[in-house]
Amino acid sequence: MSVEDLTDAIKTIRTLLTARMLGTPVGTLQRETGTDRQARGACWVSRVVLPAPAEKDALNVILDAVKGLGNGDERYTMPAIENVRAQWTGHRAGVTNHEPEPNISEPQKFYHLQEEIKSHITILYMHGGNNYLLGPAARRATTSKLARLTSGKCLSIQYRLAPQEPFPAALLDCLIAYLTLLYPPSGSPNISVPARHVVLAGDSSGAGLALSLVQVILYARKQQGTENPTLEFHGQKVVLPMPAGLAFQSPSVDPQLTTLPSWAANLEYDTVPPDPPGYDAGFPMDEVWPSNPARGHYYCETSMLYHPLVCAMAANEWRGCPPIYMAIGNKERIIDAAKYFAQHVATQGVPVLWEEFELMPHNWPMTFPNHRFSEKCYLSWAKACSSFVDGLDIRTHGTFTALEHSQERELEVTKITNISREEVGRLMRHKESSIRPFTGQPVAKSHL
Repeated sequence: MSVEDLTDAIKTIRTLLTARMLGTPVGTLQRETGTDRQARGACWVSRVVLPAPAEKDALNVILDAVKGLGNGDERYTMPAIENVRAQWTGHRAGVTNHEPEPNISEPQKFYHLQEEIKSHITILYMHGGNNYLLGPAARRATTSKLARLTSGKCLSIQYRLAPQEPFPAALLDCLIAYLTLLYPPSGSPNISVPARHVVLAGDSSGAGLALSLVQVILYARKQQGTENPTLEFHGQKVVLPMPAGLAFQSPSVDPQLTTLPSWAANLEYDTVPPDPPGYDAGFPMDEVWPSNPARGHYYCETSMLYHPLVCAMAANEWRGCPPIYMAIGNKERIIDAAKYFAQHVATQGVPVLWEEFELMPHNWPMTFPNHRFSEKCYLSWAKACSSFVDGLDIRTHGTFTALEHSQERELEVTKITNISREEVGRLMRHKESSIRPFTGQPVAKSHL
């Protein structure tokens, strides 16, 4: 694909997405993008329901972090502790790309999936979708490819979506899924997976959820004064450990999206619509959005928008976080936030593997799966997961890959951006002050 063809394709996709997302009610978009479907081709899929614990400790550890990391002004909707739906994905050898999903039980599918696994790697995957769209089926091509390349398996979480289930419902679902991997209750198809064999992975807003989970663990360590904080889960006292690593593609570390300059500067280079849909007068309303009572953001109350459990970019302390892999296009609209985050955590001693690809748009491996940079990204993504689980010595390293001949040059991650923490703080405060609850009437916009 030539640069001209790529640019034209990006523009076409952006135009189509803009028209669809700005002209379609949220509930309709959720049904279109999040509905499950039968698997086809070289992947095993086994659907599972992870039972909700009777104890409230999983919720309480999140609420403690909300309070401890906040300023006291935060408002949020208290979530119920519910069963979590998820899907196991693994490579299925010896079948065609059109092979239908076999007509056997979900436990039988998981048994066959397990038979084909050749490594210890378990990837806990959190899909993107700006916290209100998509589901495991929308990222099945991604999780099945990561499973094949790592010779492991993926558990993709069907976490509760905003705006119906705002923060911290999705985070609670992710924590329950993680704990279930480590400490499966009686009757679970899977055996216990050690935390050292688990990688938290995701794309876009799914990366933000994974980082929120890490912030919960870091705060529990601080609060309990130990690297092995404990909680009650399905009738037993268990440790809440760190996973082996984190691995992200096009990570969104700012749910507001529009805070930093690249959001506006890179508009013409990305597939993402000009403005986040759903906040302008004339947006088609339904029973889902605007919310009741009205909020200024799909995912959370405005008072939570720049809380460390919602916005990784706003979190100050990352010491003790496991190594992170980040792949991003150099013209993505969210790249300023990703660069700032990578630099911030790297300066605190967290190993960061940064891969930047010339002219690639948001989620390009999913949008352009046959592009050579998509294959390169998947290989690096899987290699990082394997390296984390294998316990290799990970050192911070950054690369920029040019389109011409795929030439690489090194980047110094600790000096990857000139945006300071003070500037980020100023921009976050300015943005927060401009947000008003959306009722279907015009909402004040920032002119940054």
